[in-house]
Parts: sequence; C-alpha cells; structure tokens
Amino acid sequence: MEARVKADIRQYIVHTWLSGDGRGLDDETDLQQSGILDSFSTLALVSFLDDAFAVQLEPADINAESFRTVSRLARLVAGKLERKGSAGA
Repeated sequence: MEARVKADIRQYIVHTWLSGDGRGLDDETDLQQSGILDSFSTLALVSFLDDAFAVQLEPADINAESFRTVSRLARLVAGKLERKGSAGA
C-alpha cells in the first residue's frame, strides 16, 4: 500500500509543481529544502491527500518532519489508512 501512496504523491508533486519533469525528485528529496513545498503548496498537498486517499490529517500531522520527503508523507498516509481500515473491521 505504501508504494502506491508514494507513487501517487510523487506524481501529484511532479505534475503540480515540477511541470511534469520529475528528474531530481526521489522519495528522499527534501521537499522544503528543494523549494517544492512552502506554506501554500503544503496546504494544496494536504487537500490532495484528503481527496486522493480520504484521510483526515490532524493539525499535529502537518509539520516540517512529516512533510519533509515523499517517503515520510507516504508513511503518514499509509498509517492513517491502516488505522482507518482496522477501525472499520
């Protein structure tokens, strides 16, 4: 599941902010240091995660460490999906 989440997040970032050119972006690229994420793009990414994965991020989830890399974002989302799935079981 986490691999699919990573791929979807990476694709969203590439198409939304990198004009379709994903060269230089991998799962461990620092999204803030590279200039991809700022306060406005972070809000857009939160909205994407909510829409694409139907997960509700808490204010405490939205922080510099969770949003540092695609890998960290995917772990956050996958964890929310797992908890959501086990709550519905």
